[in-house]
Amino acid sequence: MINWWRTKQQSHVALVFAIAKEQVSLMIADITRAEPALIVSDHCEVTDGQWAVGIQTLVHRYEKQLKGKPPVLLVVSPSLYQSFQLDRPQLPSAEITQALKYHLRDLVPLAPTEIIADYYDNSVQLAGQDKITAIVMAKAMLVEILACIDPISDKVQGIVTEEQAIAELFSELMEPTVVVHKNSSEPALLQVYQLGALQVNRQVRTLDGVGQLTTKDIEQGDAGALSVEVQRSADYFERQLRQRPIRQVVLALNVESRSALQQQLASDLGLAVQWAAYPVWAQELGRGDYADFAALGGMLLVQKMVATSTQERAAS
Repeated sequence: MINWWRTKQQSHVALVFAIAKEQVSLMIADITRAEPALIVSDHCEVTDGQWAVGIQTLVHRYEKQLKGKPPVLLVVSPSLYQSFQLDRPQLPSAEITQALKYHLRDLVPLAPTEIIADYYDNSVQLAGQDKITAIVMAKAMLVEILACIDPISDKVQGIVTEEQAIAELFSELMEPTVVVHKNSSEPALLQVYQLGALQVNRQVRTLDGVGQLTTKDIEQGDAGALSVEVQRSADYFERQLRQRPIRQVVLALNVESRSALQQQLASDLGLAVQWAAYPVWAQELGRGDYADFAALGGMLLVQKMVATSTQERAAS
């Protein structure tokens, strides 16, 4: 979808490419306002890892909106990366990223020279622990994708994971909350938020059938697997990390019978259950099925990155 009025009004835009197993999404927005002003929100189905073809298709479709070498952010979905909880290496922060390739060599099937690794700090730590979340992606995949983006712009702001991107959409969750996000055939993300920050992230690959549940399926108990996984996230947060009790569950996944699923989870868990709301600035062009949440969160991230870079240049 495209907002034609904004294509004529755009001044400073940013791009987000969200790469998933079966689709490539593109978002274009004017980021000079307090909130992004969406100009384009579209996607292209792909098969057999043909992400380059998907990117090229979208670039051709919106060629006129991609002029001027705008800043770009790449968001990668869970099926295309692995994440691990690790003890922080006893190294200076600047050296950890490079060292991770070798720390992870027994955990991934690729050689250290064939991976890109990075990490982020965990918000909650047990007493005496210092854990990080390490992220690993295949270098060959990223090289191919970035080669397709390079003709559009050399201003790639970064590569982030879906778990990091969608966290931008839940920054107003102050009370302990479990968020369930699932995009098509991607693994589900079960996350815990508190005080507006991501506290726990789990990839769950056993919930592929949730999107196909009918009201009858739910009434027969077929949503039980989802209830179990939500409870596991809550138990880990409350018992292992010794945090406050979970207060609510927020759902961001596409299902046939939202009302039935909401009621069943509330009954199973004894918690308030609600559906995630699209941000106001995304309601006109949003897909409504949450498959674009990674790209939406990515747009908020790239807006912050560009603003920070602009401030740093002004201060220097």
